[in-house]
Amino acid sequence: MRSKIVFIGTIAITAFIPWLLLLAGLSQITELSRLFFIVIHYLMNMALFAIAFGWYFKGHQKEDPFRVMAVALVCLVVFELVYFGFIYEGELWFLTYVDWIIPAFLVATSIYGVGKLTTHA
Repeated sequence: MRSKIVFIGTIAITAFIPWLLLLAGLSQITELSRLFFIVIHYLMNMALFAIAFGWYFKGHQKEDPFRVMAVALVCLVVFELVYFGFIYEGELWFLTYVDWIIPAFLVATSIYGVGKLTTHA
């Protein structure tokens, strides 16, 4: 049986890469209208995490998609708390249902959906 630290670590790294790409991408589109920003934000969330975890599940065919999704979301919450608590210096007006809760749901759905499609768990 694999170590839980390795299990959590591989998921954390897999979640960190699209999260970082998402931050970089969103920082480039802040001047768009609110509607376009939200649409692109949602599409980027789904695409980046589906691609990253599609790659993850190809190498981890026996992993339970629900467990992977749950660990990934906990990791994302930690990344967000560290980033917005200690690094980000701007206004936090955007931490709303539309900007955080819905994207979190889309990420969870993408990870779980890709996992169900690609694993034998």
